[in-house]
Amino acid sequence: MSRSIAVLGSTGSIGRQALEVIEKSSELVLHSIVCGSSSLELKEQSLKYSPLFSGCVNSGCEDDILCRAIDGADCVLNAIVGSAGLKASLLVQNMNIPLALANKESLVVGSDLLEKHLSAGMIIPVDSEHSTVFRCMLGETRPPAGITLTASGGSLRDMPLNELYNAPVARVLAHPTWEMGGRITIDSASMVNKAFEVLEARALFPGIPVDVVIHRSSIVHSLIETADGAWKALLGLPDMRIPIAWALLYPNLPVYAVASETPLDWGCLSFQPMDRERYPAFYSVLAAGDAGGTAKAAANAADEVAVEAFLMNRIPFGSISSVIEEVVSRTEVNAVESFEQILLVDSIARENARKVVEHICSR
Repeated sequence: MSRSIAVLGSTGSIGRQALEVIEKSSELVLHSIVCGSSSLELKEQSLKYSPLFSGCVNSGCEDDILCRAIDGADCVLNAIVGSAGLKASLLVQNMNIPLALANKESLVVGSDLLEKHLSAGMIIPVDSEHSTVFRCMLGETRPPAGITLTASGGSLRDMPLNELYNAPVARVLAHPTWEMGGRITIDSASMVNKAFEVLEARALFPGIPVDVVIHRSSIVHSLIETADGAWKALLGLPDMRIPIAWALLYPNLPVYAVASETPLDWGCLSFQPMDRERYPAFYSVLAAGDAGGTAKAAANAADEVAVEAFLMNRIPFGSISSVIEEVVSRTEVNAVESFEQILLVDSIARENARKVVEHICSR
């Protein structure tokens, strides 16, 4: 029996690869595609893949377009970027449809609003680290003793500590492994992105301690320590089609070989501990996660403003952590109760972040 898939964010990297996965699987059928603003590419995708529905949310009537795309699907892949992705996740939850999740904001700032779907096991992570943990936990009859996420270390992993604070934009954007967008590359260098992944893991796997290690080759996609002290991991060359296919075919549809490699392709595997001096912003975000509630939304907004300011050469790289800490300290931490509340906290945090940036600029 086939499974119909709605792909939200079809013109992004995850969305494009999801369309490839669906096309190559005899078990998956494309139900709908939605983009943010890339209407020309969406039209090309519609002609190539023939979905039942396609829509561009930036053209207006966002809620209506998302509802029409989701309605009738057996599973929804949410690869929308930003707060619109959280709105989409909430709609999927309201319609009681399984969610293959690749939107960061849904769990970083909105996990409290998705508790119903989380507790029902209806959110399947697409992010490679969380997909690995999810798969490693299958078959374990006892909760793991811990989760360890792996991180490449980013573009500044070998820069001398005394040069980090004033690292130039071009150097920060030169990731040693992948070509990514500006914010995600900078967040990788500061390890803010990995801190957000820790918050996501806490939401997906509550009550299990989460740690992070530096793993330069990105072959081990994360690990769990089982209850008896053994370790389980998923290994392979980085290929996002694997977690995408696994999420869309889970739990019982036949799988097919997405990649072909052997351990001889991997080289040596090494691991290093996190360095607080090298990655202070990582710990700033974790502190916001420990505070919980609206602090997480404030940290996310502050980071976005700080990264934009850094890209414009308005603040040094080393000030990103300071902006996050200062904004979170100004935030009144409350339990998250609604999407509208998150938007308000986001707006206030952005304004506070801009003030902090202006203060740094005036020094």
